[in-house]
Amino acid sequence: MKKRILGRLGEVGILLEPKAIDALMRLPDADECVDRMVEDPGNRALILTEEDIVGYARRDDDIIRGADDVLPGVEGAADKAAEQGAGRLKPGTVKVIKDITGNSTCVGNVIDFAKLFKDRYLTLRKMLSKRRELAGQLPIARVKKLERDLRFVGIVNDSHTTKNGHTIIEMEDETDKIMVLVMKGSARMNEAFLKDEILGVVGSFNRDGELVVAKDVIRPDVPLSSGMAPNGSESIVAFVSDIHLGSNTFLDKAWKRLVDWLGRDPVAKDIRYVVMPGDLVDGIGVYPGQEEELRLDDLYGQYLALSEAVKELPDRISIVAMPGNHDAVRLAEPQPALPNDIREMFDSNIEFVGNPCYLEIEGRVILAYHGKSMDDFNSGVRRLNYTNPQEAMKEMLKRRHLAPVYGGKTPIAPEQKDYLVIDTVPDIFVTGHVHVCELDEYRGIKLINASAWQSQTAFQRMHNQTPDPAKVPMVHLGTGECWVEDFSG
Repeated sequence: MKKRILGRLGEVGILLEPKAIDALMRLPDADECVDRMVEDPGNRALILTEEDIVGYARRDDDIIRGADDVLPGVEGAADKAAEQGAGRLKPGTVKVIKDITGNSTCVGNVIDFAKLFKDRYLTLRKMLSKRRELAGQLPIARVKKLERDLRFVGIVNDSHTTKNGHTIIEMEDETDKIMVLVMKGSARMNEAFLKDEILGVVGSFNRDGELVVAKDVIRPDVPLSSGMAPNGSESIVAFVSDIHLGSNTFLDKAWKRLVDWLGRDPVAKDIRYVVMPGDLVDGIGVYPGQEEELRLDDLYGQYLALSEAVKELPDRISIVAMPGNHDAVRLAEPQPALPNDIREMFDSNIEFVGNPCYLEIEGRVILAYHGKSMDDFNSGVRRLNYTNPQEAMKEMLKRRHLAPVYGGKTPIAPEQKDYLVIDTVPDIFVTGHVHVCELDEYRGIKLINASAWQSQTAFQRMHNQTPDPAKVPMVHLGTGECWVEDFSG
């Protein structure tokens, strides 16, 4: 069976890592999994990993029991499957997989910036090197000595459209720079190439040897997944973003409706977790004229009021709170958790994390990010807007980076490791920031933008932004079912 399956995959140019072969051979429906791999039009991988096998498998319990190191992003899949077989997953603690809190090492000098971009480049190049189109990719300095069949990975320095409608991309790596021409009418012509994103290029030099004419431009992207297979959990996680307590536009009555509902509604009894992805309070001096829209003009007073507001939530609920661009931490991302003097105002059932943060809750991996970089995505990709934030989230996943643009509207701290790289594939990806409530899915990942708890501000009116407040997206951790509860009135 093994020889037959590997032969079939080899015929279409798909190779497997040793661990991936073992995982595939342990599937009860290995042939069906191979069918999905062969038929997937989005499969670009040269060598499939164990992560890819999990993505193509229909159920978590397809994976052999007892595998301890299944893959990043599906860590503990074997344990989840065993728990599923045993019955309901019991509500447990929130595990913080990764955030910047306590790990910041940046000083802010040139060396730190060089380390940040090198880490980003090497991490994403490793992902791209597994794509079969980029097999044999070379450093740019070596590529320049060739003429045809060029394959390389680089970081975008700049891009522009010529008067004839073509796109020119300037790229570089550690060895050299190169110019890439994306022809008008090509499949990638309508793509937006953002500064500092990492791309793979396949092409050949033009006649005068000055430009690489791209046959294809490849992004890291997330692997195709069949989504959240049932795992036995009966818990629900709710997402409550952009509370903005302290603003005179805070929706007190809507918050009361939420509190009352959590205490009495039959659906609410299974809500065991609330994740708050940023802008917990309105802050001070965040935008021009903000002081005229504040109910509480003391920052500590805002957090004290927030601590009282969250005390009203039932004790059974574990709360995860992260900062946003209005909160009392550094503005540059990644942001650490709120400082101790603020955290001490709150009860012990609140887990304070940084922005962004990877969480694991009852076997599900959640990537929570406040979403400030949507400002850069919306200005850099013409088809994006604040009304449909899920489209910007898809662009982040395609690039495997939450905020690729340096020097734009999103301040980025020069950490030695790039914490904004999406190096772990989540089950759920949640953002806030734009005060819109949206549910969507991309390649099996649940996408959520988690609304807000303030009505339209004068600043939003000036920028023609209409919020969709007082709505709470929910995800059932056992089944993956998603829905929205409306507390707006």
